[in-house]
Amino acid sequence: MSNTQGPVLVIGATGRQGFATATSLLEKGWPVRAFVRDPAAPKARELRSAGAELAVGDLDDEDSLRPAMEGVHGIFLMLTMMEGVHITAKGIADEERRGKTVAELAAKAGVAHLVYTSLQGVHQDSGVEYYDAKEHIEDHIRALGLPATILRPVLFMDNFATYNRPTRDGDNLVLALAVLPHLPMPLIAIQDIGRFAALAFERPAEFLGRDLVIAGDLLTPPQIAEILARTAGLTPRSVQVPVEQISAFDEQVGKMFAFFNSRPTPPIDITALRTTLPDLMTLEDWLRATDWQA
Repeated sequence: MSNTQGPVLVIGATGRQGFATATSLLEKGWPVRAFVRDPAAPKARELRSAGAELAVGDLDDEDSLRPAMEGVHGIFLMLTMMEGVHITAKGIADEERRGKTVAELAAKAGVAHLVYTSLQGVHQDSGVEYYDAKEHIEDHIRALGLPATILRPVLFMDNFATYNRPTRDGDNLVLALAVLPHLPMPLIAIQDIGRFAALAFERPAEFLGRDLVIAGDLLTPPQIAEILARTAGLTPRSVQVPVEQISAFDEQVGKMFAFFNSRPTPPIDITALRTTLPDLMTLEDWLRATDWQA
């Protein structure tokens, strides 16, 4: 059932989670206002062609955010701490500031439903600064009394096509991860994050006021390697990358993996999540849906 009170403003609409959310909302017949910096960007043009209204602005410019929020029913908010390919102290501080600003402006605008994608691991004393920034945004949303849903996605399956793409060594597929081999890793397809966000707007009685960790599969690194290798017709090999090696490239990512290895993920009821979203993808589902190639 689509909303008739106003559009959903999607902040981060040309990013992976925002684009997935905007697409899912449009597929359900919801009016979408996509907040973009560059209306000529390929993803912005694609959303406009699909029926989205574009609102041009910048998260550091409140004068562009206010009109973008006028008349909206809901806001989807996804933020990044990345500066280029690294997580920096400035990027973390900017993310927290921007998130709090959007929340404050949304409260003043009387937005009926804010959906914020945070991440699994907040409120667990992780010692990871970029986790803390997202935690502070969550806390600010609650302090403002905003009607909100907080989604906490886990590691992205999509990263096996980008950051964590395995390599090939002869007939072997080699998956290198900084995760202990016996630890199950919760995984989710980015497309499913968008689907959950769209469901939250569609079913507010079920989702308002909830903090929800979302995942579609739970697999150890060797299990992931086996599935990827079977898809590629290769022999699996899983390699544990030292956390110190990751930290040398990006201290925050290194801290994340150190936290993950020392504090395994609390139980996630994927069966219940699949009841909510019946086509929630497993890793094998995602590989087929994306025609993944090694």
